[in-house]
Amino acid sequence: MTAAHPRIFGLDVMRATAILLVLFWHSLDLILDLAPTFPVPFYLDGVDVFFVLSGYLIGGILLKLWQRNDLSWRTRAILFWSRRFIRTLPNYYLFLLINVVLVARGWRSGMLNHNVLAYTVFLQNAWKPLDLFYWESWSLVIEEWFYVLFPALLLVFALALRSTGRRVFLVTACVFVVVPLVVRFQLLPDMSSLYDSEMFVRKLAITRLDTIVFGVLAAMAHARFPEVWQRFRWLSFVVGAIGVVLVPLAYGPQHFAYSSTWFYTLNAVAMALLLPLLASWRQGPSGGGVVTFISRISYSLYLVHLPLRSILERWYEPSPLSMAWVQLVVYWSLCMIVSWSVYRYFEKPVMDLHGTLLSRLGVRLTKSAS
Repeated sequence: MTAAHPRIFGLDVMRATAILLVLFWHSLDLILDLAPTFPVPFYLDGVDVFFVLSGYLIGGILLKLWQRNDLSWRTRAILFWSRRFIRTLPNYYLFLLINVVLVARGWRSGMLNHNVLAYTVFLQNAWKPLDLFYWESWSLVIEEWFYVLFPALLLVFALALRSTGRRVFLVTACVFVVVPLVVRFQLLPDMSSLYDSEMFVRKLAITRLDTIVFGVLAAMAHARFPEVWQRFRWLSFVVGAIGVVLVPLAYGPQHFAYSSTWFYTLNAVAMALLLPLLASWRQGPSGGGVVTFISRISYSLYLVHLPLRSILERWYEPSPLSMAWVQLVVYWSLCMIVSWSVYRYFEKPVMDLHGTLLSRLGVRLTKSAS
């Protein structure tokens, strides 16, 4: 965030927690293989935390642009999509290329064929899973499709209803809540295991767009009812925290229908309820710089951690538990170092360059729109 958009520490906490959860779950087996009794807390999906937080931030941006009547629809679309895509696409394509090289060299498992082209346009898990390689990209596909579809449908409803009021936002959000849930129920008879649910529900864009939109609904509530948002932030947080703990407890093969349908809805609602308190936590304590640092590099860290693990596993030897802990610490440390390097020397320079170009372009667009 820039000086015009200062960082909010509570949201940094949420983002840092999300990426640390992803890193935790993807490295836990390094210890569990040697210590099966290692205590595992309740399941909390870091990717879902990312989704809800992303929806909240995107919702806030869209609401502000929606109110910019001094700008044309074309200008608003350019401003929104250019900001979103420059934030996500360069890193995505950089690591797509890196993963192609790693698989081609045999340094990471996977399959390369003509279907790899689907990865260049985010079709690898839009409505069916290809599952060839670059597996961590599934969540990015869901986000990119949301960035495209939500504003597009918003404009369609605005034209159809001949309105630019909040109800257009609400109608669009309701579509994104209902459609994925309906699709999940339609897919239910064709699935027989949690693996099926993982591939055909959890990781498909068409079945998961609702998780992001609950963050958008939170942004709408914040904008529409700021006093209520502030007054009940602690109550909302407590209810959300209880939900975050309780909702996953019924997840599993014994409650397969729930685990493939309502779980994702309720989980997103619980996470969204955390936002009023976290979004009002402006300043962090002393030492909070660590949280901010992890939050800043979270996107690079998400893309780095699995390829790096694949490379390191080529040199890992079966080790006693004490050595496995050392390997785990080394792995996490390298993840942080490499992720910071990607952020410092690639991600941030690209975003800074875009900011300069967009500000110049934005001045011209604003003048032409007025």
